[in-house]
Amino acid sequence: MKFKVNWSEKRQRHILDRMLLRGISRKEFYDALIRGKKRKQKKDVYESIYSYYSIVYEEFILKAEKIRKIYPITVKLVS
Repeated sequence: MKFKVNWSEKRQRHILDRMLLRGISRKEFYDALIRGKKRKQKKDVYESIYSYYSIVYEEFILKAEKIRKIYPITVKLVS
């Protein structure tokens, strides 16, 4: 199943600011989505923990198109 990240303007500004402050590139963001340990926070809200950071995102599955649609919420450091 493929995944697509929604980098809408409002969400993009917040998440990119957080990524810049924490030294995380877009490639590392995608690595965390693919390889990170997933933890469910609420309904449709997940946290993917990878290396020294974690990504919080909403996920919707479109079964007809076989796509996981990702809406990033924030990036935080893991201690």
